[in-house]
Amino acid sequence: MVHPLLNIVIVEDHDALRETMVEVLQAQGHHVQGLDCAEALDDSLIRSRIDLLISDLNLPGADGYSLTRRFRAAHPLAGIIMVTARNTLRDKVNGYEVGTDVYLAKPVSPEELVAVVNNIARRLRAQSEQDKASAGISLQLDSRRSLLIGPLGTCTLVAAESTILTALARAPDQQLEIWQLLELLSLDVDTYRKATFEVRLVRLRKKLVQVGADKSSLRVAEYRAYRLGVLLQVY
Repeated sequence: MVHPLLNIVIVEDHDALRETMVEVLQAQGHHVQGLDCAEALDDSLIRSRIDLLISDLNLPGADGYSLTRRFRAAHPLAGIIMVTARNTLRDKVNGYEVGTDVYLAKPVSPEELVAVVNNIARRLRAQSEQDKASAGISLQLDSRRSLLIGPLGTCTLVAAESTILTALARAPDQQLEIWQLLELLSLDVDTYRKATFEVRLVRLRKKLVQVGADKSSLRVAEYRAYRLGVLLQVY
């Protein structure tokens, strides 16, 4: 099976291990850059297109947790693999909490590394195809009348739904974290009921589909965020 080629950054301070991982993944056709510390992944590089970050946890200077948190904020939809000798349950939970997708304990065989990377590559390709499918559809939101307009008809929104769609349409990459959406709705981040909030978004998603958008037009993104995957003109 042919897998999509990725732009990969590996942050590992063990020179031999870093070079081996770079060679293994380059042999698969991926574009791979190896760095020896978190600081080497500076702001200019972190803003460039990176599909996958592979990082050790124990790094000189900033550790893998802080690096992962910073990278996830800049690349909400990218893949993150943490490869480390620290494999206690607490270490793994901490890794997932800061945005890690896959936690691998050293030593990792080249075969396993390639398999995990290919799995993430398939996920990213599916995500890209969904985005392209939704990109062909354009919706309109009449904010004065709270009216959602699409190729299959129109639908009336409640005030909160109109606020959410307007904010997402105007946000970078049409994506906002949950706490940002809660603030827009004047809801307390610490006391809100997750189930109630998700029901609200499920109803909004149904209305998007009703007027012609794809089911993936409003979906959960990585790192506690929601993303609007359809073009929306607000007026």
